[in-house]
Amino acid sequence: MIDQELRNYFEKADEFQVLEIESQSTVQFSIKDSKERDRLFIKDHMLMFVLEGNQGVVTPNYFYKLEAGECIFVKKGSVIVCEKLRTGKKLECLLVFLTDDFLKSFINEYKQMIALPELLDVNSLGAYQFYIDTWMNAYINSVLSYFELSNSPPAKELILHKFRELLLLLISGQERSYFMSFLKECLVENNSSFDDVVKTNMYTSLNVDHLARLSNLSLSQFKREFRKRYKDSPANWLRSKRLEYASHLLMTTSKNINEICYESGFNNTSHFCRLFNESYKMSPLKFRQKIPA
Repeated sequence: MIDQELRNYFEKADEFQVLEIESQSTVQFSIKDSKERDRLFIKDHMLMFVLEGNQGVVTPNYFYKLEAGECIFVKKGSVIVCEKLRTGKKLECLLVFLTDDFLKSFINEYKQMIALPELLDVNSLGAYQFYIDTWMNAYINSVLSYFELSNSPPAKELILHKFRELLLLLISGQERSYFMSFLKECLVENNSSFDDVVKTNMYTSLNVDHLARLSNLSLSQFKREFRKRYKDSPANWLRSKRLEYASHLLMTTSKNINEICYESGFNNTSHFCRLFNESYKMSPLKFRQKIPA
């Protein structure tokens, strides 16, 4: 089920419709003109199909440019930046959000179709871009027809069937090796302990609220547990670790200040420079200049 942060993003669209059932969601939206860059936290796995226009999606590792007829799969726990790239042209997308529980249920039901020899190492992949083929296009059209029946919505079982149909298409199509590998990851016992969530994301742009959600805790529970384990508030600890990493990059790489800012988990260069100056009593540039040649 889409959270309020995503709902706020969709509600800015010219058209926005959603089908939700048992925590799974399908969203159809269109934007006629927008120059905004929207930063979104993806708490569930997401598929974005671009039906018209084009869309830029920035993940922590890569920038993806999607044209009409293309799709991107984004793993849960990612922060992405969405941007409508071409002004004066309508953007229309269909998005599908799937929870771990639904994926595990699907895998248990269809495990005979997950071919082990084809599995790939996808641990480092936060997203994967691919083309919409004929079968997937037929699926998309069938889903869009459900939105046209808003006065008499389809039965719950039919909507759940559409989610299963999508996954069956993904593991039997040309990109099956990638998607079987992503699905197989979900079968592995979820090892996202509290410390794993913190240390895996300490240099990403996730904020404290995002980390709490990834830990399946309320914000107050997360803060209490964090202070108990790390003897500091999460905001202070993360800021300190990210600044330490930034100083390391300044000393050991030739990357520019903007690159170091974003690679260290900060979203705004001027904010990063102000925090760095407060901590090290000099700007990042002066810090680098003081390093012995």
